[in-house]
Amino acid sequence: KVAERTAELGQLAEEQAALRRVATLVARGAPAQDLFAAVVEEVGRLLPAGSAAMGRYDPDGMFTTVAAWSTGEVAFPAGGRWAPEGKNLTAMVLRTGRPARLDDFSDASGPVGVHAREAGYRSAVGCPITVEGRLWGVMTAASTAAEPLPADTEARLTSFTELVATAIANAESRSALARLAEEQAALRHVAVLVARQ
Repeated sequence: KVAERTAELGQLAEEQAALRRVATLVARGAPAQDLFAAVVEEVGRLLPAGSAAMGRYDPDGMFTTVAAWSTGEVAFPAGGRWAPEGKNLTAMVLRTGRPARLDDFSDASGPVGVHAREAGYRSAVGCPITVEGRLWGVMTAASTAAEPLPADTEARLTSFTELVATAIANAESRSALARLAEEQAALRHVAVLVARQ
């Protein structure tokens, strides 16, 4: 009982340390690509998963991997584009906007599901990344082990997706402010030109 409790406390301490490292990157305004890469590595090392990935749902209906980490070959490298259809985490999260789990890939379908099965995935969990009320993307953790990922994987993954959502919202706000400043500068320039006429 004591050893079990000690292991749980150690796991919690590791998770809190990982979340602090990610939160520090968010607070510093790290470039999105650096943040995404750091988050998937933290998730992959923290959870009993052989790989972790993050992707976004694009306006054209496709799904793009933005960061990936693996103990072996990366099955879904950054920049890869996939149709989010069939029975797989990407499609399930898109349909429901909620965390999803697959503990058996034997009947996974769609481009993502088939590729994951061929890569040897046995179980995986995906959690939505929701930015200011809209579904932005999904973070996944996958395992090739015979036993499924633990029951608390969704909750642990959600802690990371919340930090990522904050970072994306902050970056989008900074980008919108920069565009507004550029528009104001252009309007001032036009006003000066009109005044000189």
